[in-house]
Amino acid sequence: MARRTWYRLDNIGKFYSSQAGRSSQTVFRYSAELADGIDPDILQHALDHAIAQFPSFNVHLLNGTFWHYLEQSDGRPLVEPEHLPICSRLHYGPKSMLFRVSYFRNRVNLEVSHIISDGRGAINLFKSLLHAYIAERYDVPGVPSDYDGSDSDKAENSFDKYYEKDKAGAAPGTKIYRLAGPIDRAAPTFMEYHVSASKVLGAAHQCGVSLTSYLIAAILCAIRDVMPSRARNRAIRVDIPVDLRAFFRSETVRNFYGMTYVAYTPAEIEADEDSAKTSATSPDAAGDGQQSAARTAHGNGMGGLLTDEPLADIARHVQEQLGHATSRERVESHMNRMIALEKNPVLRLAPSPAKDWVLELARFIADRETTTTVSNLGRVTLDERLARHVRSVSFLTTPASLNFTVCSFGDDLSIGISTIYHDLNVIKNLCRILAAQGISGRMNIAGVHVEKGASA
Repeated sequence: MARRTWYRLDNIGKFYSSQAGRSSQTVFRYSAELADGIDPDILQHALDHAIAQFPSFNVHLLNGTFWHYLEQSDGRPLVEPEHLPICSRLHYGPKSMLFRVSYFRNRVNLEVSHIISDGRGAINLFKSLLHAYIAERYDVPGVPSDYDGSDSDKAENSFDKYYEKDKAGAAPGTKIYRLAGPIDRAAPTFMEYHVSASKVLGAAHQCGVSLTSYLIAAILCAIRDVMPSRARNRAIRVDIPVDLRAFFRSETVRNFYGMTYVAYTPAEIEADEDSAKTSATSPDAAGDGQQSAARTAHGNGMGGLLTDEPLADIARHVQEQLGHATSRERVESHMNRMIALEKNPVLRLAPSPAKDWVLELARFIADRETTTTVSNLGRVTLDERLARHVRSVSFLTTPASLNFTVCSFGDDLSIGISTIYHDLNVIKNLCRILAAQGISGRMNIAGVHVEKGASA
């Protein structure tokens, strides 16, 4: 019998493979709401087509002496009615498939383990799935695929290809604010907040910033309003995944991203009494009224009033930071620093169980050095002959703490929110901030603690 194709794990895949077999695994999920109910038979045909186009997703994770590795599966992935919690674990053992396709009413879902791909890579599989399904379901022939990479491009380990040891920079250090309160990693809460993309973009342009900078600023304000006074000397750090395909010539559908960040330490500015009162009571204060009022006080020692920095000013700070944070030099430095750990000679000679322990520890430390993460997938596009049958697209991920995932389809902007915290005040604050700018929307919520609260 011919030997099956096998793949080395990429740098990010090695980190996430240390979660293999555990109850908590990092999974991300795409969903699309279509015009009509899902036909399971046609969806199965579409999945067969998509996997034929992207076979590197149909793999098993196996244990090697020094590293885990991926082996091509000869099994046929099957679609299934949705019956598991969102982003449920995918790896149970050596025969586990590392992705899942499910459906519910008019919604189709693709869930993918971070072991095998990242958000930008796996969107190609999801778009191929939607393309094949819509083409058959609505008789739309002749639409070409918008992915034109070769088979070797798809499976390329771009981290190895572009690693430069001498460009691995040091990690900066500062005191970071972390959210507090009861958590439940086993039963996170997941939300999708759908708003008008054009309205958010319009509000961002009024501030002279990008949509990403505006949303990050709104999230910073939402977090600022739950911070106790004693913690306001700490920085709110927002980690931001950066697609490395934008900097290097890569069409890989495997993991290939780096991390950067922006940080904001809450600042107070002088205000006259009338504007301070307005700030304390306005919805734009972005939090519970009593919290905003408590922060507006005679505090400069000269009788002047202090109030929180407004959203527009924070958005401009974020925009400026992002310009530096997403430079090729900064992103390359982080990428090479990540790979340097993997290539440490002591770690390379250690058996895989020891590596798993070290990589899990590294991931735990990294998670504690951030407040939240914002991942913007950008615009999801389909040929207009296909797009007319899709209502919305959304994107979610397993939370390390509080995670935001953003994507748009047409004029629908989906803000995905996943959290291990029982307290949802940050999310409530974010909705209030956007509503104060004339941006309201609809919320889909799924979570054990939300459901318990709703039934109480």
